[in-house]
Formats: sequence, structure tokens, C-alpha cells
Amino acid sequence: MLDVERNNIKDNIRERTENLVSDWTPFIRNVEDILRHIEMLSAEIDALDNRIGEVTGMVKNLRKILIKLEVIDDRFIF
Repeated sequence: MLDVERNNIKDNIRERTENLVSDWTPFIRNVEDILRHIEMLSAEIDALDNRIGEVTGMVKNLRKILIKLEVIDDRFIF
């Protein structure tokens, strides 16, 4: 989905750039589109960071449980 959206943004920017003469409106629209896309990517990166943090917490809890159940020995796991 991101690839399709990114290609659409690139096409729109190219079209506006070709039609750029003395009016700055297309340039401003290009910048706004790029900023909107960056904001969307930042939100997705934050979501992925949250998922990674959750998985890391789950792994640490699992490790503690396995050590308490004496399934693994904590001397060999860092």
C-alpha cells in the first residue's frame, strides 16, 4: 500500500513540477504532500517501535518465567 501511495505522490509532484512557471502554488502543494507522507511514515515507525517494545517485554517475562520454573538456567542466557 505504501508503494502505491508513494508512486502516486511522486507522479503528482512530477506533474506539478512540469507545470511550474511563476506560480508557487504547485511547489507549496508538493512540499505539503511530502510533509504529509513523512508524517504518515513517522506514525508507522512509532507503531513498529511500540510493537518491538511489547515483544521485548514479552520475551523478558518469558525468560523470567522459564528461569523460575527451572526450565532454563540463567547463567547461560544474557
